[in-house]
Amino acid sequence: MKRLVGTLCGIISAALFRLGGILAQPLLSEQVLTPQQIVLLRLLIGGAMLLLYRNLFFKQARKSTKKIWTHWRILTRIMIYGIAGLCTAQIAFFSAINYSNAAVATVFQSTSPFILLVFTALKAKRLPSLLAGMSLISALMGIWLIVESGFKTGLIKPEAIIFGLIAAIGVILYTKLPVPLLNQIAAVDILGWALVIGGVIALIHTPLPNLVRFSKTQLLAVLIIVILATVVAYDLYLESLKLIDGFLATMTGLFEPISSVLFGMLFLHQILVPQALVGIILVVGAIMILNLPHHITAPVPSKPCQCTMPNQQGMISNQ
Repeated sequence: MKRLVGTLCGIISAALFRLGGILAQPLLSEQVLTPQQIVLLRLLIGGAMLLLYRNLFFKQARKSTKKIWTHWRILTRIMIYGIAGLCTAQIAFFSAINYSNAAVATVFQSTSPFILLVFTALKAKRLPSLLAGMSLISALMGIWLIVESGFKTGLIKPEAIIFGLIAAIGVILYTKLPVPLLNQIAAVDILGWALVIGGVIALIHTPLPNLVRFSKTQLLAVLIIVILATVVAYDLYLESLKLIDGFLATMTGLFEPISSVLFGMLFLHQILVPQALVGIILVVGAIMILNLPHHITAPVPSKPCQCTMPNQQGMISNQ
């Protein structure tokens, strides 16, 4: 029963993260919000809500807060994590949506394990395992099909590829940066402060959106992005990690690109050409191959998404 509940929490969490991306797409295309403003609202408000909840109801969170702000090395690392990881990666992700759509941006961001796989293989001066190599080839073929069909239909602009790959590199950054802190501070508290710090940095360079001028539908979309697609999604993912193993949690992350496509068809009436659909299937299949146990030559980000959470092996997964 615990395994079933944990799996459902992971799947719902993945779907909520992608719902946030889908709802952000019309706000961007109608120029209601910029990618920077969406990130500002998501990080600053979502992080503040998470910290408020944690510090009001958990004594351990208050101890973590004191420790973070009295140890400059811990604070410095969390600041780098929030700025270089969360803020930069999410701005790149929403910019990729702005130049393509949520489904395509999600697929590009999901290439982070393959980027890290290639980098690790080059650093170690050895070829990846056979299955890892097959997954890399499958991912490259899928991306090529998506890009080619996108250029033909005008769906993808060159900027989408650039920002999508920057978002993928950002996943690697915020996968690695918090790891040394996990033995000292609860991951959710690290995340909360990183979100707020990243949001404050975004605020410095971004004007606050005038929410008074928003329609009721637009305000509802913003609320869903901040509350459901940030705070609730993170909480559900944490709950899933308490009930299921890291490998199964990784597999639930595959619902992100899948749900992104489904939500795009449902809410935005998007129709993917067969070539792009085959490309997405190839990338998702490649992620599945790469996450097969005992067949990868190096550690990879276990769940490439829009932010980060810890899996049970101490790695940080991207949401």
